[in-house]
Amino acid sequence: MSEPDHVLGLLDDLMKAIANSPAATIEVEADGFAVTVTRAGGTVTTPARAPVLASLPIEAEASTPKTQRVHASTVGIFSGPRSWNPGDSVTRGETLGGIQTLGHTSEVKAPADGEIREVLVTTGAPVEYGQALFVIALR
Repeated sequence: MSEPDHVLGLLDDLMKAIANSPAATIEVEADGFAVTVTRAGGTVTTPARAPVLASLPIEAEASTPKTQRVHASTVGIFSGPRSWNPGDSVTRGETLGGIQTLGHTSEVKAPADGEIREVLVTTGAPVEYGQALFVIALR
């Protein structure tokens, strides 16, 4: 599947998700790609949800750090140059590991400066295309 076909497939999935959801807008940002899908007709509010939404403090939303997942770009065996732990700092472009496929290694690099929030794969583990490997809290 070509890159434009893959992006169009993702957009189609988002449009189906919002059609079956009470949400009026879905925003997705990952790997330098950002998209916002808004349902025509505006916001959908139900009486049961309105009081709950109105009572949420604004500070709670602002204090939640933005995160980004690092995904496998191919199928293979993951290997890391070191053992990563939550709390480790990473810089954009830093090598987080590699995926070995038929004698070729594809590097996995940090997409942005931040801190490792979750390590979702260990050295020697088989990985699938698109599988999440790390979660990075952005700075």
